[in-house]
Amino acid sequence: MPPARSLAKPSTTAVARFRTSARPLKAAPPARDGDELSQPLESAGVRAFWGNMRLDKQADGPLSAHADAGRLDIAELRELLTTIIRRKAREGAVAMELYTQRCCELYESLDGPGRAEFLQTLAREFCAPKGSALEAARTYISEASQSSDPAQSAHLARALRDSLTPQYTELFDQINRLPGGFAFLVHMRADMLTHVRANRGDTAAKAMSDALMMKLETWIIGTLDLKRITWNSPACTIEKLGQYESVHAIKSWLDVKHRLGNGRRCFGFFHRSVPMEPLVFVWVALTDRISSNVQSILRERGPALPQSEEAATCAIFYSINSQPGLSGVDLGNFLIKRVVGVLRAELPNIETFCTLSPLPRFRAWLEQWLTPECVTSPPADIAVPLAAQTRLVAQVPGATTWTGALKHIVESRGWAGDRAKLDAMEPVVCALGAHYLVNVKRTGGGAAYDPVANFHLRNGACLHQLNWRGNTSYSGLRQSLGLMCNYNYILDRIVANNERYMRGGTIAVSGNDPFIVAAAGQAGSSAAKL
Repeated sequence: MPPARSLAKPSTTAVARFRTSARPLKAAPPARDGDELSQPLESAGVRAFWGNMRLDKQADGPLSAHADAGRLDIAELRELLTTIIRRKAREGAVAMELYTQRCCELYESLDGPGRAEFLQTLAREFCAPKGSALEAARTYISEASQSSDPAQSAHLARALRDSLTPQYTELFDQINRLPGGFAFLVHMRADMLTHVRANRGDTAAKAMSDALMMKLETWIIGTLDLKRITWNSPACTIEKLGQYESVHAIKSWLDVKHRLGNGRRCFGFFHRSVPMEPLVFVWVALTDRISSNVQSILRERGPALPQSEEAATCAIFYSINSQPGLSGVDLGNFLIKRVVGVLRAELPNIETFCTLSPLPRFRAWLEQWLTPECVTSPPADIAVPLAAQTRLVAQVPGATTWTGALKHIVESRGWAGDRAKLDAMEPVVCALGAHYLVNVKRTGGGAAYDPVANFHLRNGACLHQLNWRGNTSYSGLRQSLGLMCNYNYILDRIVANNERYMRGGTIAVSGNDPFIVAAAGQAGSSAAKL
């Protein structure tokens, strides 16, 4: 299929019909690889039915036959969307679903600008009509207070609720009913997020993205299957691991094989309509101690267990990823809890469940923190040992403050390979990292500023240990100067930790990391040692 033409200047020619040669919206049939931990209930017969129902056999209706797939008339798009969303009375259920299928094929046939045009039309012209909402609100206020009939009040409330519901949610509902429709919506929302990031002022698209996120979150409940992904899993599933891995990039098939090999695990949640594609997955390393760096986990010949997997005492969660379109949908929390249960049943010797996590915003925060005033007069509220300050200043000729020396080093080249600079930086960066995790909060609340920290602390984990040079890859140095940390899931403390963090932003601390203990001891700190 040739690529669609950009829709920056839509054609003025009235396009009455649209060719449906785009890829059909069909999901792959379910497969069994022997590693499923729950059984999907998807019926392959539904897919076969839709596979045999070709859209080009339908003679009537909007955009029904053969026009140039590279051209799009916005008026015809409006007609198709109106037919689906407002569910014209003359159309039967099968016809409505065929129109929905055609709409999905149309969307898939478009390039980036074309999809942006599609989404903008949908967000702006099929939102909740302001006039109808105002009228329904006035009716509810004037009549509900006077009505003594519960049925009448419920009818008025429903009319008000319906008037406030964006019209495009009906399209989402129709798409979700199609085989493979859920996966289509996940990828459509990824396009929405890309558009919103590039167009911050498009509040209509942002509202539509949020509405779809809530829909996806609702539909996911009760439809996910936990599976262990192994080297024997379908190749298309393993390929998705590389496609969606966002923390530690996968370099090759051999790299994947190592991560799925002895002493390693990978688990994912799969939607029953897309049984070959993980929505969210987590990588686990089985070790005999809490890991302090990711290099030892990722390298092909990492440290072996003393005897076998059964000898492992620690499960290290070193990367968790979800599809971009599910951003904001909290699946990782449920996944970790389910995986902990599976590992405890399989390997009862494992007593410690810990993460090896990045600090993705640490370096960006540090560069903003190192203002000219901070460089001239270092703040006194961060516990950096005096000996460490003196040693760091000695690494930069002409420097008068440790903050000035640190700024000079991180802005220069070659520091990551200079052993003397690295040794001098370690206590300073770890002290700053501890302050960043423990005491830097989001605006307007007590949540940790770092998104990964907030995720694990909200799930009930403890802040356990900082790891200097925990990730020496380019990405690790760029994001956090190589600093990583461990969050410890102490099973009998998870509920209490979660409640204290959600209520007052209290961060539970385990272990005896001196930098975390010092940061937690600062005035006004919200951290608490277990």
